[in-house]
Amino acid sequence: MEATEDVIRILVAEDEKVFRILLFEELQGPNRIIKVASNGIEALEFLKREDFDLLITDLKMPGLEGIELLKEAKKINPRILVIVITGYASLDSAIQALKEGAYDYIRKPFSLEELKVSVNNACTLILLERENKRLLEDLRQVYQRFKESLEERTSSPNSLLDELERLARLHQEGFLDEEEFEAIKKVLIQRSNYE
Repeated sequence: MEATEDVIRILVAEDEKVFRILLFEELQGPNRIIKVASNGIEALEFLKREDFDLLITDLKMPGLEGIELLKEAKKINPRILVIVITGYASLDSAIQALKEGAYDYIRKPFSLEELKVSVNNACTLILLERENKRLLEDLRQVYQRFKESLEERTSSPNSLLDELERLARLHQEGFLDEEEFEAIKKVLIQRSNYE
């Protein structure tokens, strides 16, 4: 069973049916959920109802064009990555897309391999950001446990041995690496020498 934090949700907004189906089929991969919308308005409805990590949008679509969809997507979810694809490429539209926060801008005709590389890079970035978030949360928890441990130490007369045992437990549970363990141990020993 796949971990939900490794699943990447992708929305493809493309008004050309053949191209939309092709993208849906070609971008499939492990831990990817892909949904398709036939225009910008339908894509916006998806974005309002569901949380997506990556939006791939055509620039020119009826109802709501790609740049407007990009802006709305960023309002709904500022972390979403957006890849703009277009057969009407211009320097102005590329600059505007990037200014509005597009992750990538790809001109048609392009090889599917080119798009896959961009999508794979975006997926890698999404997973790295999630991992960083998890590591920061783990670090906050370690800090909180250490802080609580120090507070307990000041509120009750614990021996240095008790504190070192508590520190060793944190190390064994994987909350502290060897370098962190040694640094904190040194601080505790130094503090006990001054008391």
